[in-house]
Amino acid sequence: MTAFKFGSVLPSGEVVEHRYSSCWEVEKTTGPERLVIAPTSGYIPLLVDLMRRLPEPFGILYVLTVSRCDQEVGRYQSPYPTDREETAGFLKTYREYFERDGRHHIWVMSLPAEATLVYDNHNVIYAYGPLADFQTSLEVSGLERGDVRFPVPHHHLYNAEFDGYERSIIKHWDWVTFPLQPGDS
Repeated sequence: MTAFKFGSVLPSGEVVEHRYSSCWEVEKTTGPERLVIAPTSGYIPLLVDLMRRLPEPFGILYVLTVSRCDQEVGRYQSPYPTDREETAGFLKTYREYFERDGRHHIWVMSLPAEATLVYDNHNVIYAYGPLADFQTSLEVSGLERGDVRFPVPHHHLYNAEFDGYERSIIKHWDWVTFPLQPGDS
């Protein structure tokens, strides 16, 4: 069986991988509107593509909500702004971990644009910033506007085969760390 990060819980109690129908929607928040993006697969390549719509440099926030390796849970902020190449390289290095394990979220912030992309443990990407530009990218990528709904009940999986990635990502930079915030888990 291939490891996955987010699943639906069947009436029998069995957890099966949840896949969205490659859709996106505009969501109102207490602040600015955002896009909720739910591709079937290819989350990190889509995130990198959306980054192309934003000016560099970027800030990266890795939010570790559950540790299987006795790491400190919390918010890990990149110690310096990163350019497009370094940011994309970081995302691609840890792609398998980000896409197939549910112990974290990853944020990429365009510092000049004050725009943010968040890939969370529900396998969705939240996009804040130039929504019309993002929508154009999504349509070109074949995603359609539609309702994004999390399965109820659902389950997040923390897979032992990715423990090495957890240890590696914590050593990737000399992160600036902060405690988890309400809503991080």
